[in-house]
Amino acid sequence: MLAFYLLALLIASLVVVWTVFRFTTDPASAGTLGEMVTGIYASGQYINIASMLPYALARPDLLGVFIFAAAPSIAAVVIAARGGGGGLTMLAGRLRPVGQATTPRRAVAVYAGMLAVYAAGFAAFDFVAGPGTTITDRLAMFGGSVLLGAALGLLMDEGGTLEELGWRGFAWPLLQATMKHPLRAALLLGTLHWAWHLPREVLTLMGGVDPASFLVTQGVFWALCLALAIVAGYCVNLAGGSVWPAVLVHGGTNLWSKALSDHIAPSFGVLDLRTLILFVLAIIIVMVAGRQLGRLPSDVDREPG
Repeated sequence: MLAFYLLALLIASLVVVWTVFRFTTDPASAGTLGEMVTGIYASGQYINIASMLPYALARPDLLGVFIFAAAPSIAAVVIAARGGGGGLTMLAGRLRPVGQATTPRRAVAVYAGMLAVYAAGFAAFDFVAGPGTTITDRLAMFGGSVLLGAALGLLMDEGGTLEELGWRGFAWPLLQATMKHPLRAALLLGTLHWAWHLPREVLTLMGGVDPASFLVTQGVFWALCLALAIVAGYCVNLAGGSVWPAVLVHGGTNLWSKALSDHIAPSFGVLDLRTLILFVLAIIIVMVAGRQLGRLPSDVDREPG
């Protein structure tokens, strides 16, 4: 587990070091990331794999965005190839939509439940936005209906799709097996997930930011990562260890934030609506599932030691 995390952190850090090096040696490249973000939103799209890829292919420096996001999964594959975490066969097994350590009823229930909550999230954003505001216009970037955009968007998020094989596919079962306390394992993984993002904040600090505002933002983001770890970990457990629920939870909640948030006023203080929804979901899950977070006794025998 330690080797996995250090490797994921190293990859992310090297991407940032290279980016800073490019910015300092080629000042003209310093604005490429901002230009990409501005261009994407100005064209009626939002940040995701499909919208960023054309920019990255035109400006290879921007490929670092994808390498950074994929760092946990790259680290998981490298460590698993050396026999860690049960090996590559065990890791590949996490890509099955339904794992062995569950029942068909539980698997159907978790996927149906996630889709229901995903739809409810859209309803919540629409309610907060108020009458006369269309919150789903950015989903038209996929060339079809809002429903198609919402469905494809679940898999187009660089966070969910590129990161989760590492976080919930590799690290989550290892931490549960080691700690024997899924809730504590989720809180630790959420903290590690938050800390892994810190290298990218070098770019934020270089741009000049108020220290107090930065600390508040990081505190909220840490809490968000904790809530995400509880919700995603619970759903993965219900699906028998499949990583896909985590991909959908991570990707879906990120879509709310990236595609819908700019249509509503920040009405919750330092919290955005996506974070508030995740907090509520995490609290409900802990109250209902307890510290086991949906982990069956039979899961213990199937998890890598």
